[in-house]
Amino acid sequence: MRAVRTNVMLPADLLKEIDRVAGARRRSALVLEAAHERLARLRFDRAATRAFGAWKDSAHPELRTDTDLARYLTHIRASTTTRVRRRASRG
Repeated sequence: MRAVRTNVMLPADLLKEIDRVAGARRRSALVLEAAHERLARLRFDRAATRAFGAWKDSAHPELRTDTDLARYLTHIRASTTTRVRRRASRG
């Protein structure tokens, strides 16, 4: 990723806190990380808003009870664990 220099106005007290926590030499890294995290939250919120109402209980009768849902989640998590282990073993 190519970095581009930019100017961002920050309140003095926020800049002092950033420097205290991250160090003056790590300002950009902290601001970059914070921006990535905030953008991820915004993208998720927008996707959740667009998807609201898409789930219909009538379309998923196999997931009506808490027991059904727990069984489904156990299955999904197990398959994810298997996939991650398989990928990790490839190196």
